[in-house]
Amino acid sequence: MEANLNNEYWDLIAKYLANECDKDEIDNLFNWINESEENKILFNQVKQDLKIINIDKSMNKINVDSAWEKLKDRIEEDEQALPIIEERKSRRLHAPFVLKYAAAIILLVSVGFFTTKYYMSLQDDYRNITEITAKNEIIEQITLPDGSIVSLNADSKLEYPEEFTDNERKVKLTGEGFFDVTKNPEKPFIIEAENAEVRVLGTSFNVNTRLSKDNVEVFVKTGLVELKRKNNGDEKLLIKPGNVGVLTKSKLEKSVNTNNNIIAWKTREIIFREDKMSDVIHILNTVYNTSIICENQEVLNLKYTSTFANQDINSVLNVICVTFDLKVEYKNDKIYLIKLDS
Repeated sequence: MEANLNNEYWDLIAKYLANECDKDEIDNLFNWINESEENKILFNQVKQDLKIINIDKSMNKINVDSAWEKLKDRIEEDEQALPIIEERKSRRLHAPFVLKYAAAIILLVSVGFFTTKYYMSLQDDYRNITEITAKNEIIEQITLPDGSIVSLNADSKLEYPEEFTDNERKVKLTGEGFFDVTKNPEKPFIIEAENAEVRVLGTSFNVNTRLSKDNVEVFVKTGLVELKRKNNGDEKLLIKPGNVGVLTKSKLEKSVNTNNNIIAWKTREIIFREDKMSDVIHILNTVYNTSIICENQEVLNLKYTSTFANQDINSVLNVICVTFDLKVEYKNDKIYLIKLDS
């Protein structure tokens, strides 16, 4: 297929690499890719050029002008952007035409904001993978192909196939999520999270990879959960309801849960029992994905007891302010708790 024969596929490549394709467009694109070896090479060449200018790993820091110049230099240095296939007529991509669509890709990537997207794993079967990202708000319910339900905390991401394989149900989690897994003894449910692997048959539990780098915490609400180090089948433990398992770089251990608010981000039920205000603020920031700041050490050392159920952050802060004679100030997306003058 000549590079300038049909602009439709250049548009699809641009949209795909910017993660803006819907499922039908992805199917259309990969049907075209599989039509010929030239199409596969062309697609991979464009991906390679984008990697060379490092825009696929710096989406939030991209310098569009710089990326344009690097790609232009790259193409002008090569006599052909499309590699020669042995025993076939060589074909050349015209630089201005390629740059037009490269620019579209660069601009799409640089301004893109996606909560849900589809992408294809570059394997022989190009299996559909769904990726769901919770940006600043919780996603209450994601229904997986087997009927399992996942709640996704803010700043978290879940990846799962359109259809599970015959022998397992595998997903990938970055951040924090609560899983209510449909029971199926014949097909274990597996979560890949950082350097950990969580395996269950049917249960409800919370997985958190955000506590610190390379640490994974699993809290079990119902059923039994197996937590193991990825690629090390001998290092694993079983976690019972009410217990917490933690995997770090150096160890794997479990204990009885003592944190009343371990899944408060999902339940919106918050319990404080003589907790220091410094801890109260930390919990509120975790539950509501806020940035609450108090610079008064005397206030931070105060003890606080209360219970909140399904209340918004402003209502919670109003109660706290009345209790300790504080006021709230909002500035630059931050919430400041300030002691009132006596």
